[in-house]
Amino acid sequence: MSHDSQQIRRADDNGDPARNDAMEDGFLRVIMVSSVLSKVANWQMGVVVPLTILERTNSVAETLLSFALRGVAFIASPLLGFLIDRFDKRVIYVGSQLQQAVCLVLLALLPADQITVSTLLLLSGVGAATGTITGQFVLVPSLISAERRALAAAKLASSLEFAKVIGVVIGGAAFSAWGASPASLCIAGLYGGAGLLALLLPKVPSRAPRKGLRHDLAVGFQWVGKPEITWLVVTMATVNLAIGQLEPALITVFKQEGINALLISTVIGVGLFIGAVGSRLSPHILPSWSMAHRILAFQLMSLVALCLVAVPHLLVKIPGFMCVSFAIGACNVASITFRQETIPVDLAGRVNAVIRMFIMGAIPLSGALYAWSSRFDGYRFWLPELALAAVAVLVWGLHARGGERAAATSTERGAQS
Repeated sequence: MSHDSQQIRRADDNGDPARNDAMEDGFLRVIMVSSVLSKVANWQMGVVVPLTILERTNSVAETLLSFALRGVAFIASPLLGFLIDRFDKRVIYVGSQLQQAVCLVLLALLPADQITVSTLLLLSGVGAATGTITGQFVLVPSLISAERRALAAAKLASSLEFAKVIGVVIGGAAFSAWGASPASLCIAGLYGGAGLLALLLPKVPSRAPRKGLRHDLAVGFQWVGKPEITWLVVTMATVNLAIGQLEPALITVFKQEGINALLISTVIGVGLFIGAVGSRLSPHILPSWSMAHRILAFQLMSLVALCLVAVPHLLVKIPGFMCVSFAIGACNVASITFRQETIPVDLAGRVNAVIRMFIMGAIPLSGALYAWSSRFDGYRFWLPELALAAVAVLVWGLHARGGERAAATSTERGAQS
């Protein structure tokens, strides 16, 4: 039976559970490998492009602002979510990867003037936003049964964190050995491979009723208005304002201190590897705590670690970055799992797109903030980011305490009745 004509089977169907589990494992492997290839390309790009722009302009501010354009597409996430929920999810995912491949080929072949580079980065960001939403938040809950999603989310998230390590190391090595254009073509090949591999997935047609754009956007924003989602969005958006562009900022800081590209990519890669470990271990860290308190613990850890990053000594800055990576990796898995369990599959594209508009839309603003901060030296460069990280901890702390009080009140009422 071909994938195109195959009905999507789930472990909660009436068929053979073992057969359904095996089928889901196969789907998850395809999603993971394809997503890993795409993530390797993303992070290879995250090294190659900033180093290329910095080498050409010798301006930290222009480098960070230019690369931040790739994240601007997440601001249009609600429109992308409308398209994702309306059409076949496999087609959308494959198209997003191939679109990024085309952008990278053009980036390698066309003149490297600022307008061309900025435009291609912006367009590639559209593919990145679409692919991320579809791969992590739509394909997984569509093809994996409810009781297996938490483990699937942890496996996928940790694999993507490990992929960041590979991408950063390959990016530094490719840039050092070949230069910008060949390295860009290598990135394009990875995106192309990710798209072609995803053709092994079954079709995932839209099951939602076809209504107008205004209605679909309203559904997404209504879900974001739910209290538990609102607290999550505000907190994670503030975190991304603080550290969304931490790696490019560190790359430029290290480059200005005379560290070569391969060593820079190795340092960033080790930090991302530790972030992958945090993602994989996330379900097992403080398991007796509530989800809200676990997230708060991770955020406190990242705030303390960011204070270490601000210290103007490499022997302190580098371990601080490692700790930030671990904490954020663990926190991201908790956030993703929460959303997959809370949001209905038929609404996943629209709702997650609106959520990511705020959360991921903060990343280019983070780049602009780092660009503005580049006028300061030493620890003062990091003060705005530290302030935002502290605000994120305060916001989530208030939510966690409010949830604790609500639970206590509910328990008391139950006992009285």
